[in-house]
Amino acid sequence: MARQTGKVPFGYVEEDVRKKARGTVWVYDSFEAFGAEQLARLIGMAEHKQVTKLVFYPLHEETLKRMGYRDTAPWYRRAEELELLIERTESPVDIVLDRFESKRKKYTPADTAFRYLAEKYASPHFVWVTAEMASKLASFESFKEWIKKLRLWIDLKSAGQTPQELHPRLREAAGRWDAVE
Repeated sequence: MARQTGKVPFGYVEEDVRKKARGTVWVYDSFEAFGAEQLARLIGMAEHKQVTKLVFYPLHEETLKRMGYRDTAPWYRRAEELELLIERTESPVDIVLDRFESKRKKYTPADTAFRYLAEKYASPHFVWVTAEMASKLASFESFKEWIKKLRLWIDLKSAGQTPQELHPRLREAAGRWDAVE
């Protein structure tokens, strides 16, 4: 392969792309008990980690039912409340509400949802989940593959849990997740 030469001005230093804001956080939750405090902590961590986009992904009732959550509000009601919360919040990070689950109107495995989100949004990918949801995701077989491709942000404060109470697979992959402060 031939080398290509180019001219640059004296003193030129190439810009480090790793120092720019990049990446996407997928907020994967039911949003039943999601409030302004959690949103503020999430935006704070996204700013600290220099992430460009927050994608809120509310789960459909059928998906939640299969995961063991009973008596959840309909998808549209939870999405409307989340949309109002987002509108009232000032954020330097771009916030998007993804409506993929509303179009499907049925059970969507986490693997399918993650594949869809990975294709649609820029990498690197981070997934914000509650401690309970993180343990549920870790119980799936596809977790072993996905934990290599993304990084989890686990909200331990909302559930009042400690890292020792998490699923054993999460403890094994302790280097692939961060606790949301």
